[in-house]
Amino acid sequence: MADQEQQMDGGLGETMEATSEVQELCDQVKLEVEEKCGKTFGQFVAVSYRSQLVAGTNYFIKVDAGDGFIHVRIYQPLPQANKPPSVTAVQQDKSKEDEIVYFEG
Repeated sequence: MADQEQQMDGGLGETMEATSEVQELCDQVKLEVEEKCGKTFGQFVAVSYRSQLVAGTNYFIKVDAGDGFIHVRIYQPLPQANKPPSVTAVQQDKSKEDEIVYFEG
C-alpha cells in the first residue's frame, strides 16, 4: 500500500517534522522564494517536509511565512555537483492543515 501511495504521489517519502537541516535549506533560498512570490516574509520557518530522491533530492517543505503558509519545492543537487540548492516551485495561500503533495512549477 505504501508503495502505491508513493507512486501516486510522485514518489514522495512520508511527511516528517522539519529538522535543523531543512530549516537551513529554507534559509539558503528565502530570498529566491521572496522574489518568486513578489513579497518579503516576516518569518520563514520550516514546519514539515517530504522528500523525493532523484539525481539529488527534491524537498517539498511547508513553511510558516508569518501571515500564512506556503509550500516550497527545493532541489538539492548531489554533493559532488558542488552547486547550491534552488527553488523549483512555490505554492502560496496554503493553510497549516494542507497536506504536502507533489507539485511542479
